[in-house]
Amino acid sequence: MSTLEKAFAYSSGTKDCYLFLQERFAPLPSLADQLADGYIYVSKQHGHAAANRWLRRNSQGLVEPSFILGRFLPIRGALTRAMNALVNRGSTTIEGLHAASEWLQNVEKRLVIGSLNATHDDDALVDYAQAQAGAIDKSASLLIGDIARANRLQRLGIFPPPKPKMAASAKPLREQFRAYQDACARSRNQFARPPVIGNFRFQRWQFMRPLCISVVRASAIEQGRHRCALHGIAPPSDKLPAKTQLARLSCSLWWRKKLRTICGRTVEQVMREAHRVHKQAGIYCSDFTVERRRSQKFRNNALLETLEAINQEGQVFTLAELAEKGLANPDHRRAELMLRISDTEAEARRLGHTGMFYTMTTPSKFHAVIANNCVRNRKYQGATPRQAQQYLQGLWAKIRAKLARDNIGVYGIRVVEPHHDGTPHWHLLLWMKPEDETTVTETMREYAEESQQEELFSRGRKTTARFDAKRIDYSKGTAAGYVAKYISKNINGEQFMDADKYDHSMTESAPRIEAWASVWGIRQFQFLGLPSVTVWREVRRLTEKQDQMLKDWEAATNPHPCAALRFEQIRKAANAGQWDQFLRLMGGPMTKRKDQPIKPWVETKMNMGANIEAFSHATGEYYGSEAMVAKGRYGEEQKVTFGLVATGRPGFSSEYMTRVYKWQVRAKGAGVGVDFQAVGEAESPWTRVTNCTQGPDIQPREPSPAELKAQLARFKEWQRSDFYKADREAEYQDAIAGREAAIKLFAPPPPSPYSEEEEFFPPELC
Repeated sequence: MSTLEKAFAYSSGTKDCYLFLQERFAPLPSLADQLADGYIYVSKQHGHAAANRWLRRNSQGLVEPSFILGRFLPIRGALTRAMNALVNRGSTTIEGLHAASEWLQNVEKRLVIGSLNATHDDDALVDYAQAQAGAIDKSASLLIGDIARANRLQRLGIFPPPKPKMAASAKPLREQFRAYQDACARSRNQFARPPVIGNFRFQRWQFMRPLCISVVRASAIEQGRHRCALHGIAPPSDKLPAKTQLARLSCSLWWRKKLRTICGRTVEQVMREAHRVHKQAGIYCSDFTVERRRSQKFRNNALLETLEAINQEGQVFTLAELAEKGLANPDHRRAELMLRISDTEAEARRLGHTGMFYTMTTPSKFHAVIANNCVRNRKYQGATPRQAQQYLQGLWAKIRAKLARDNIGVYGIRVVEPHHDGTPHWHLLLWMKPEDETTVTETMREYAEESQQEELFSRGRKTTARFDAKRIDYSKGTAAGYVAKYISKNINGEQFMDADKYDHSMTESAPRIEAWASVWGIRQFQFLGLPSVTVWREVRRLTEKQDQMLKDWEAATNPHPCAALRFEQIRKAANAGQWDQFLRLMGGPMTKRKDQPIKPWVETKMNMGANIEAFSHATGEYYGSEAMVAKGRYGEEQKVTFGLVATGRPGFSSEYMTRVYKWQVRAKGAGVGVDFQAVGEAESPWTRVTNCTQGPDIQPREPSPAELKAQLARFKEWQRSDFYKADREAEYQDAIAGREAAIKLFAPPPPSPYSEEEEFFPPELC
């Protein structure tokens, strides 16, 4: 017996009742059994009329789970488990079904970003990003045509002039009347009426500027921002130039990056809500996110293998080889971190400073799962790990401000790692003066425990769940030993073979933590109160091989003697791997960046291609200065690091170039046998002055914000006019006619009225 027949047996037995039950059960096939059981129970207790009312009231708002689960096949199992858990947690089955339906509808709304399914593979995301960028670019192109048409209509007099504006002070009446006559003459046609006649004494006549490309940019940017809002993406800053904003919005790479970020975070948050991120399921992050991160790294490595870089000395490396030589190599990254920590500890012990190890965690409302038994936390309010990280950053900002007011300085390292449910917590290894240790600890404790203090007491005793402080005891081990395990666990975990506190091996946990930090955009390591590591890395580029080059540079630039001496001392310490000596020469811990003797040398990159400027023999000046500045992908000026600036006496500084190699990236195997100098950068794009005459790169004048706003309003008003609508309707009808003509042209020929079968004659007629 089917569900419908079973419920119909306890109804009034009429045809209308059968149709009523069929109308309620048909849209919900997977929920029909639960609804039928409730219907039968109410019918037995209170009659079939009450059962009908019960079914009508409780079937409203329910959705068929299979329709939603079928859209998100990669995480269908996790969503099914979460839905069943919500049903079981309800006080009644119907209440649980309504809670599950509400959650599924919310999940469907979040996982469909615009019209992109967040669980689809990366190929679908790339195609969708190209479609969004192409739509904005096409819209801008169509708007250019509309502006040209509007200017042409205005020039021909078909486009009516604006109405005169009232003004207290007016020009002479003869000039106003002459302008009025011209306006009437331009509007004397069958499409527009002449302007309204008013009192000339209180009217001001203005020239209507032709619409320009800035109107296109403003209108296209508005459309692009609307698309960003539909996808939940933050648009480019309105402080950027209009052409830069439009370049970002019409770039598929920009859309691809934004969509990857929001899709990854949305899916991961849904998996946390589905109870699939904890130590008994997917620790630190979901299996779906780990697999997506593994695929992303595989694509990146495959791309790096297909590209190679060549310098002016003919050295050729693939980008994958160069990545292995740098800090992208986990072993190199871990080694540098441990060197900086151990040498900072050595310098702190020399200065007699006290070392402290602090741990800060978030309140219970940020944790989705209870740590002891992996049960759902009823206090959880739906916060993401990124929001929890922002909460901890806010606490640290308050702590830093309070310590600065008390004139107390600290230095060390901060390590961020996740709990088993993905909620971040901080470990801080800090050094300070011995007399400041009590103030620093109490200040940090006060701010760390200021929220939800009732959670800090268990059985009448205060716990250290929110904040914990330990003094570094050098008789038991070094400070580097306190954080060595955390650093290894957050990089690759290959240096420790034992398990973490959740009984997972380090090699298994490290990729999941790396995927967690990547999807949520969390910085894992940060040094505090120490010199710039950029200076350390830049000065280490000048090895013994560059000794002669450095001598030639100093002979050519003649640096200040004090600056040269400081630079040489710091260079020797850095190349010897002595971070403690480097720290001392840079002014010691807690030295402000502006007071450090060496700083990075950052300048605007210049375009070194040919035809970047033109010399005028008439004026003796160079034109095309804007073309000399190298532009980025979106038209912004590029800032690059050339080297270091060493400070001598106050007011005297000298530059040292550390980027001695000029690299060019090309496809692997391309350009074999081609001279390096012959391969140049692409020339600047053509402008209204052809490159054949070597003319200046002329840029149109940008209108003022008031002019741009007025032109944009006038352009939109014209788009709402009947003339514009009629023109668009004509284009639409032409498109339909063209499509029908194409269908007729390529349609198969109609069948012949004569049958190709052999004609049949009856036997009696033969």
